[in-house]
Amino acid sequence: MHMLSHLVGAANRADIRRLRQLEENNAALAAKVDRQQRQLRDGFTARDATIRRLNELMVRSIAQPAEASSPDAGPADDTEGFACVVAEAGRRLAGETARRERLERRLAAASQALQAAEQARRLAEAERDALRLELASIEDRIVGLLEPENGAPAGGLDLSGLVVLYVGGRANQVPQLRAAVESTGARFLHHDGGIEHSATLLPGLVSRTDLAMFPVDCVSHDAMASVKRLCRQAGKPFSPLRASSLTALLSALSSVRRISERAVAGELGQLRGPIRT
Repeated sequence: MHMLSHLVGAANRADIRRLRQLEENNAALAAKVDRQQRQLRDGFTARDATIRRLNELMVRSIAQPAEASSPDAGPADDTEGFACVVAEAGRRLAGETARRERLERRLAAASQALQAAEQARRLAEAERDALRLELASIEDRIVGLLEPENGAPAGGLDLSGLVVLYVGGRANQVPQLRAAVESTGARFLHHDGGIEHSATLLPGLVSRTDLAMFPVDCVSHDAMASVKRLCRQAGKPFSPLRASSLTALLSALSSVRRISERAVAGELGQLRGPIRT
């Protein structure tokens, strides 16, 4: 248990480092998006100014009387000069349009990257919080093993009278899971999710249990859906576990600390935390 606590602590620190890196990447992407938005606004401003100058030039050229023209510059010269101005303005407008389109594509790509980084950050925070809970439950178990209260089960958890159904998981971990549950005074039932055990056994097991648990990373979708449906039909609580590990089970058991009396009274539906009805 001591080594397991060190391993979970190391994993927690690694997740925190990864979360900090994601936050730094998020801030960099946000700054990049803001910079590109400013460039895009500047491009729009320059384009609008060019169009405005062109319109003013056209108005002045149309309104200018022919007699006000210079004696040395004939109508052909005015027309040629105006055509050059229009052509230059058209080239600049095309360049600004192409630049704006490039900036819009870069802005869309940066926004997508920012959304992906934000989602990864949220997932990392959720995983960090779950690991903190698991580490806290392990520390509580270690304290209970070192200094058990008088008459209390080993590990500091007293779930006497509670029946726990565990669906899924890995076969080689079942003995450890059973020992962890039974060390609290609770009774352990297991169904492998349909690998060797028939799915027709689930309704009977759910009817006998007070709380159903299943690891979301090691159980079939059909078994998970069946457990949820049967528990809701029977009014029994269920608890999805983050992983098929002993620490995830200990964390879930810590959330039902000292509720065996309420289990007898049928009040498990009022439990808080990861347990659902």
